[in-house]
Amino acid sequence: MKRALFALFLCLSLIFGLFAAPASAEEPQSWIEAYEEILNTWRAQLSGEVDDFGYGPTLEYLIYDVDKDGSPELVVKAGTCEADYHGALYTFRDGHAFQVGEELGLGHSSFYTDPGENGIILMVGHMGYAWAERLSITDGFASETLYEDNLNARLESDPDAAYVYPGDVIPGSVYLTFCRGDLTIGLTHYGEIMRSLAGEYPAITTGLYPEPDAAFYEDLMANNGEVYAVTADGFTNSPGKLGFRELLRQNVAANWMQGDLVILSAAMPGDINNDGRLDCVLAASDGTNEMRIVLSKQDDGVVYAYLLNYTDGYELDEDGNFLSTLFGVYRFHLVFEKEQAFLLTLP
Repeated sequence: MKRALFALFLCLSLIFGLFAAPASAEEPQSWIEAYEEILNTWRAQLSGEVDDFGYGPTLEYLIYDVDKDGSPELVVKAGTCEADYHGALYTFRDGHAFQVGEELGLGHSSFYTDPGENGIILMVGHMGYAWAERLSITDGFASETLYEDNLNARLESDPDAAYVYPGDVIPGSVYLTFCRGDLTIGLTHYGEIMRSLAGEYPAITTGLYPEPDAAFYEDLMANNGEVYAVTADGFTNSPGKLGFRELLRQNVAANWMQGDLVILSAAMPGDINNDGRLDCVLAASDGTNEMRIVLSKQDDGVVYAYLLNYTDGYELDEDGNFLSTLFGVYRFHLVFEKEQAFLLTLP
């Protein structure tokens, strides 16, 4: 059924042409401005929708240069669960953003890079069946089936069998992380995100810093200095401006806390985001679970506290990325600037 719906989508795309009507204003814009406008439109359309429990749909997006013309495309994804996730693909040409083809069904799906090709890889996997498609933008909209996978059949002879992922088939293909739809940092830091996926994330710089220094963070924690706390992964809270001690109170940083947080360690490895300022990484625990807090004084004079929900096996590696072994071995690059933070999954 999913394959049939996808085929119907492709046919409609070819019948109605490559592009839908412009999604941006008549005046030429930068691609960042045009995509911000599209996200605002999606947010407005979804704002009144709630389910039986009072929750609204989620909105996420990613950007990637599908046709390799130097301007990235935008993929928007919205819905309440895997069963109804849907979205659209947009491209940017001549100062305007356009939707490519018709709406996309995105349930049980993920996207991957397509190095060296005109395309982005869409993988769909559900209940043991999966396939991967290359979506391309040329003079028309094209789709190519790369492979189909029946995990159920392979599990009969191999209990350790797993889905075949695009990176197993296409050299250099890596997973693309969706960014929350209420953030713009996924757009404004596009270059950093793509460099990080290529292993070119900014290395930790060490040495003497004009300001702040290690004593600054030590004084802030000891004297209840003010911080601006925001979630870095979408699973903690964003309490905003408050004293450091208040941030440690039960359920302020995260709702899973069984008591106040206690700082276990304070590491100051250097300049994590390559802005010329020393950053501080805290390990904190409520007695049962741990979390990480990244303190960063930025050029507006505010000390931002970025909250990370990962609770086990979560350390800073030599490149300034975070390593988690909770569900296997995963690495994450923290992209942050002022009130926004985005946790990028690395290859």
